[in-house]
Amino acid sequence: MLTTIREKTQGIIATFILLLVVIPFALWGVNSYFDSGATLNVAKAGGIDISQTAYRSAVDRLRGRVEPKTLESPAFKQAILDNLIDQALLAEDARKQGYRVSDAWLAETIRNFPVFKREGQFDTTVYEATLRRDGMSPQEFEKRLRDEALTGQIQAGLSESGIMTAADLDGNIRLMTQERELAYAVIDAEALIPKISVSGQEIEQYYSTHTEMFQIPEQVRVAYLRLSAADMNKGYAPTEEELKRAYADDAARYVTPERRRASHILISLPAQATEAQAREALAKIQGIARQANAGSDFAGLAKKYSSDSATAAAGGDLGEVRRGALPKELEAPIYALKKSGEIGQPVRSTYGYHLIKLTSLTAEKRKPFAVARQELAESVRKHKGEEKFLDQIEKFRNLVYEQPDSLAPAAQALGLEIQKSEWFTRTGGPGIAANPKIVEAAFEPDVLNQVRNSDAFEISADAMAAVRVIDRRPPGRTPLAEVRAQVERSLKQEQALKQANQLGEEWLRELRAGNSLQTLASKRGFKFQSPKLVTRQQSAGTAARIVEAAFRAPRPQGDKPVYDLINLGAQGYAVLALTRVREPSGKADGGLREQARSQLLARRGSDYYLNYRAMLREKAKIKIYSDQL
Repeated sequence: MLTTIREKTQGIIATFILLLVVIPFALWGVNSYFDSGATLNVAKAGGIDISQTAYRSAVDRLRGRVEPKTLESPAFKQAILDNLIDQALLAEDARKQGYRVSDAWLAETIRNFPVFKREGQFDTTVYEATLRRDGMSPQEFEKRLRDEALTGQIQAGLSESGIMTAADLDGNIRLMTQERELAYAVIDAEALIPKISVSGQEIEQYYSTHTEMFQIPEQVRVAYLRLSAADMNKGYAPTEEELKRAYADDAARYVTPERRRASHILISLPAQATEAQAREALAKIQGIARQANAGSDFAGLAKKYSSDSATAAAGGDLGEVRRGALPKELEAPIYALKKSGEIGQPVRSTYGYHLIKLTSLTAEKRKPFAVARQELAESVRKHKGEEKFLDQIEKFRNLVYEQPDSLAPAAQALGLEIQKSEWFTRTGGPGIAANPKIVEAAFEPDVLNQVRNSDAFEISADAMAAVRVIDRRPPGRTPLAEVRAQVERSLKQEQALKQANQLGEEWLRELRAGNSLQTLASKRGFKFQSPKLVTRQQSAGTAARIVEAAFRAPRPQGDKPVYDLINLGAQGYAVLALTRVREPSGKADGGLREQARSQLLARRGSDYYLNYRAMLREKAKIKIYSDQL
């Protein structure tokens, strides 16, 4: 069950549910909507409070997806807070403009989320357990879902309201289809390294001035508890009654449905057929039936006589027949036939008279209870384990929180084993430390510095954990002897890139003096790419940085190429020769025009939305409480 829940909450749906889902008045009433506790805020935007709870929830949803050190960076924290502020301002403005989300819509939306269903039906127990596990309140859920729906309406309206003229469209098409002819040579920094040497003094100086590169990071070992549905009721022996109930409840799982294939011959009748027309059609189909029953090929008869043009050429084949797919007047006689090859009596439908032949029949197969017994036992055990896991989540969460000085009380109360990890750093380690959420919890300031239990947290679809730091190694510095080769390599790469840049500048001077790029590249043994045409969308295998530079460059004057030096990062530098610009000729086809139109409208709609957000932010008075982040 829990695996199914997780599978249905991946990607966009997962983010939507975890960020937004709430329980509305229509489902649960109002009792849970009153909270007497004080609320800490991290910001105030235009009179709207951004709570510390909302901020921490946003951070928690990113744990395991973003490196722990990134989560703790001031820039990343600010980005999260900025997004919360923007969402709050957007939702408030949407409400002022009269946008609304009804309780009925909210209730129906929540009922339809697969994450809250068990065996296809909304399940209160699953909902409440999921909510507790994620540490979210109904108030927060409802507000987020409503706000997202409101801002979604605003965004869709603005994004789809882009306006453009025919001149705008033609200009965009021209930019998309303009061709530029370029040649280039790559000054490969790697090729320069073998001729570079560095002294011992340079190595020592680099090592001493780049201390951050050679730090041994802080390391910890943790004790941890793991509450897992898979570990619960492993030895549970289901009763005979439980097995039979499971077999009955999941009967479809153990049945291979019957499969039928049929063919027919149709003698059609007009919609308002007279009795004489009906008698004539019946006589004709009866005659065909006599031929078929006498051994004539049914497919041949269908090709010769059937009025159904869609099936006649295929010998009247209707394909595999499933209940509900055909009109009742045809379905009933098909299912009345008992064996493959049997031909039924002519039957009348709104289309005329049909002669039906059952061409194949695969009987329903049911896996016997005795054969399914082991599978059923595993299923019942798994289900029991998941139920017990859901029941114990809250207790597990409370015990590790209420007894912060030890994991022992929780271990004893729930029958869990306290386990220990190997040494690991903020980037992870072996075993349990390969899970980013374990690492994140271990390096939480309170857990690390105050030597207390972490909060309970989810580590997989059906498992929770809590950790406690038991050993800690401070950061240090790797001895030079161990990183000497790395330092030497880094120095050579730096010098190679400088040489590549200097050589590129020299080439530019020589090219502008009339020398050939191909000749310069050949002398030094560097790769030369002969002239070729590229567009903004079709690079013909050329590196993106080179194409971008080609379209930034001014047009060549006459037959004189335009030259440029392009930084390719660690690869080195490219010397570009832009030889000509060719404008598109002829009228763009419909497909290209539609692509250009969609691209331009999407870009403008996005700009409208971004400008709208910026306007709301500019108008609002925003105050940030940094000490609460």
